[in-house]
Amino acid sequence: RGNEPIGELWAEGRVFAVGDCNYGCIGNPPDWIMAPVPKISFPSEEQAAHACTNLRTMISGSPKELKDTYWPWGAGMFAT
Repeated sequence: RGNEPIGELWAEGRVFAVGDCNYGCIGNPPDWIMAPVPKISFPSEEQAAHACTNLRTMISGSPKELKDTYWPWGAGMFAT
């Protein structure tokens, strides 16, 4: 494992998943494009904001490009 292709764009990039239902990373180990994101509330909220921004752009018909995601703020924070 680790040398599989990343994959192709699915549904023209018009599917968004956040929180516990997402794969949480981009790429393959050890050469991650974005390393796995913990499935906790802080990154889920940030990912939801990314998805909503992109959905608003798509719905408005704006020619503006969709925003890429990034490692969410608070992804490393855990409460005990």
